[in-house]
Amino acid sequence: MTHLFIGAGIFYFLVHPFTMVIYWFEFSDTPFSFPLFQQVLEERFLESFSFNMRGMGGLLTLLGGFLGIVSGLFWINLKKKNEIIGTQQRLLVRDIEELIQAGENERVEFKSSIRYDYYRKTTNRELELVIAKTIVGFMNAKGGKLIVGVDDDGNVLGLEKDYKTLKHKNMDGYERAVFRIISTQLGHEACFSNHISFYSIDEKDVCVVDIEPSNEPVYVSDEGNTTFYVRTGNATYPLSVKETVDYLKTKKLKLMQYN
Repeated sequence: MTHLFIGAGIFYFLVHPFTMVIYWFEFSDTPFSFPLFQQVLEERFLESFSFNMRGMGGLLTLLGGFLGIVSGLFWINLKKKNEIIGTQQRLLVRDIEELIQAGENERVEFKSSIRYDYYRKTTNRELELVIAKTIVGFMNAKGGKLIVGVDDDGNVLGLEKDYKTLKHKNMDGYERAVFRIISTQLGHEACFSNHISFYSIDEKDVCVVDIEPSNEPVYVSDEGNTTFYVRTGNATYPLSVKETVDYLKTKKLKLMQYN
């Protein structure tokens, strides 16, 4: 109803007088100019609300009311969608909170940051390699979630200190930084197996990397050296060449039995 009255009011009190002035220019064959438009509008403004103009005024009011109803229905639909999205977001946040409360396990790992060193109180690029090792460990195992912005005890630290180490100090910059780590250390194809989302917990941002398991072995490349990591329990371990071969054989055999 609010949209109906607003639409009807706009068309009756604004569109109607302006339409009369436009018609005046058209039928009088007078060249248009803004000063003349203002003068004619002042002269014909009150006339547009006279009894003689009830036909045009009524039609424009009905048109405005109709558009107002359409606008109102669109607004109601948009509001419902936003409420659904808000509900889903709250459920997702609750799920992340429950994961944090449950602690680290075979499928969940916490990291305080990707670049900011809380012990040295400065930027430490070596932490990026730790992130890469964790992600590749999940990919070579059963997949999982890497939650950044949370310490080992499950305390939410947020990403604010990490933001300050980036060129673009926001979520977009952070997402690009994570994908840069994956692309550089694991390879471009590994980016497609990782999905990044952000959540606000206790007014602090946390980053969640959803990691899909890989059918092919994935390695961490560091200064020309490639290392195979795998997630076991709540930790990530490097494997020797022999251990890697044995692990991949066992994994392939299990997949064949499952299929």
